[in-house]
Amino acid sequence: MKKGWHKYLVYLSLIFLVFALYRANYLQIPTVHSWGHIVLSFAFLFAGFLAQVWTWFTVLKQSNYPINYPTALAGTGLSVFTKFIPGKIMIIVGRAAYAAEAYGYTVGKLSSLSLNTQLIALWSGLTTGTIGLFFLEGFGQWRWLIIGLFVFLSILIFNTRANKLVEMILSKMLKKNINLPQLKPSIVVKILPIFFIYWLCWATAFYFLAKGLSLSPNISFLSGLSFPLATTLGIMAIIAPGGIGVREGILVGCLTLSGVAPAEAATISVSSRLWFFVGESFIFIVGWMVDRLRTKNVTTEIAQETV
Repeated sequence: MKKGWHKYLVYLSLIFLVFALYRANYLQIPTVHSWGHIVLSFAFLFAGFLAQVWTWFTVLKQSNYPINYPTALAGTGLSVFTKFIPGKIMIIVGRAAYAAEAYGYTVGKLSSLSLNTQLIALWSGLTTGTIGLFFLEGFGQWRWLIIGLFVFLSILIFNTRANKLVEMILSKMLKKNINLPQLKPSIVVKILPIFFIYWLCWATAFYFLAKGLSLSPNISFLSGLSFPLATTLGIMAIIAPGGIGVREGILVGCLTLSGVAPAEAATISVSSRLWFFVGESFIFIVGWMVDRLRTKNVTTEIAQETV
């Protein structure tokens, strides 16, 4: 595999990002009613992205493929927009390729661990979001979809025999060898709190965003918990690039259940795309800066060794 190929993924993802956002017309600046809440929302949003990097860093460490946090940060940041590339596979491969190149690991193995990380993130996000939906009394409308996804993800993450059965079924259906990676359940349980931390950061961030954009007295923290649910289901929507459209629709439904007027719920939901894009841009820029610093340090070390 050509060295540095993941950088081409970055360029390609940016092209698809611009196209997707332009087509969806989500780059609209809303009316702000409380700048204090907006500032808090961005603080928790950025913290959530940094905690997300922590999950990748921890999974690799627990799997005996240790890397330092700056490398995890650079790989995650530079890959954040690859989710807009149709198929959504490259966001899993991107950070794995970056870490593999930096430490000389096998891309295939790290891609498997990256997929593990994504599955655990979906499971924990679905769990966090369902709690809010349950208290908003909207679980009944979604229960079979949520239960089905929850059971499926639980099988892939925790049950070794069932995991192998799913591998066999998929291999026969697709007529090719399918390998679904799996971390030890003991490791998963050990690292789960970190995943819940970053989802709760984002839930809190969305709660403050809604407070900042709304005058409604019905905005509660339960409304914030709708964001992990919407994001998780958006990620699992294979057709929509980056979950565009799917996440917004679910957010409108959950906010309406909490008592927010439909028109206001729609405004908050659509605005959350631009808001989250700022968060993604934050982690991308930080990742790019760390990558530049790493490259500079490596170049300096090589120059010193040749003197």
